[in-house]
Amino acid sequence: MSLEHSPARQKRASRIRPRFGRLNEAVQYGGISRSRLYEWARENPGLIVKNGNSSLINYAIYDRLLDALPAAKLKSAGDEA
Repeated sequence: MSLEHSPARQKRASRIRPRFGRLNEAVQYGGISRSRLYEWARENPGLIVKNGNSSLINYAIYDRLLDALPAAKLKSAGDEA
């Protein structure tokens, strides 16, 4: 077995997140709708880049936007309004 095809190397390679991804992958990754991604792209240049006819999401920018989402304010079980 070559070092290139060793199970340990393949496992490490599978953990590396790509720098860019397709929009449908980004929707699944972040749980954000396609339309919201386009809204964010208008406000954040570079979030969506073009490669020919393909639109790609820049995951570095996408992660910053996801990290900036506010925490949910949940009511306790006794707070029925």
